[in-house]
Amino acid sequence: MNMKILLGLVALLSALAICTVLNLASGVFIPLVIAWFMLQVFRPVMDLGRKIKLPQFLNIFLVFAVFFSLCVIGIHFCTTQIVEFNRAFTLYYSKLNAMTLDILQALQIPPESIPRIRWMDILGRYLRNISEVAFALSSKFVLTLVFLMFMLLEAPFLNDKIDRAFSGSNAIKIKKIMTSVSYQISRYLVTLTLISLATGSCVWLALEILGVELAVGWGVLTFLLNFIPTVGSIIATIPPFLMAILQFSPGYVKPIMVLISLGAIQITIGNVITPKVVGDRLGLSPVVILLSLLLWGTIWGIPGALLSVPIASIIKIVCENFPSLKPIAVMMGSGEETPKFLTPMDAVQAVQEEDS
Repeated sequence: MNMKILLGLVALLSALAICTVLNLASGVFIPLVIAWFMLQVFRPVMDLGRKIKLPQFLNIFLVFAVFFSLCVIGIHFCTTQIVEFNRAFTLYYSKLNAMTLDILQALQIPPESIPRIRWMDILGRYLRNISEVAFALSSKFVLTLVFLMFMLLEAPFLNDKIDRAFSGSNAIKIKKIMTSVSYQISRYLVTLTLISLATGSCVWLALEILGVELAVGWGVLTFLLNFIPTVGSIIATIPPFLMAILQFSPGYVKPIMVLISLGAIQITIGNVITPKVVGDRLGLSPVVILLSLLLWGTIWGIPGALLSVPIASIIKIVCENFPSLKPIAVMMGSGEETPKFLTPMDAVQAVQEEDS
């Protein structure tokens, strides 16, 4: 057999084996990866603590204080929205049953020929499923915090350990890769957060003008789902549209206006601006972004979909720094001639400044 074909088959089997291990051990790998990304998010807080010469334990306490403050704000907001959703569902419950009967009559289906739809039971079943998912995520959340704490303890000594473990040129190359990865991931997170914030604000404003119930909640939901490339912007349009149908029935003008408004916002920002801006920031091809979304979404579900683009960016950065893997980095790129985020001299200088 041709050696190249044999190597290709070995590489394919190795990739399948790695994907299988990542899927089976997702309970450990997902918290570990999320903790590393949280470390990048809170790096400015750590840098601030080092600039004001805080002790290490106070620096870690500052990071966790900021994190838990954000969690408290998020939990309070979710609780308020759940109460509002329950009020709206109770208010429109009779209208929902009437709409169901109208649809059956329009389709010329006798209502007695099908079992009666109990919307309260359906809602209760969905709430139970959501609570089970929340419990599963909470267990991973605790493990994520443990990983984050150990990473924060390890961070100040990482560069010194690399210098002692590798020779001079290799140590510089490794630190260059790590600096470039951290820099690009931080830029990606900042860019996507701003785009998601703009999308959520536009959705909230449009729904508020049209008088749709829970406009703030739908805006926040859009903000969160926008972190899932391509698919999230489509999913975020459905709940407010269904709410508009329920709220403004039997009228159809307002629901159509809601669908057109949200569709225009999502197409303009979510499906045109976001892939272009994020792809250019990371130097990734839109096709690579989509394939990465499908791959990591299949392996790790929703967390994998959220982490898919940063992981693809890390793979591309690593491939750029090894001559044998550079063709892979070129194929993953957007194809446009853009300046690199960090030249080797910039990376060395950044590492030296961090050491100092």
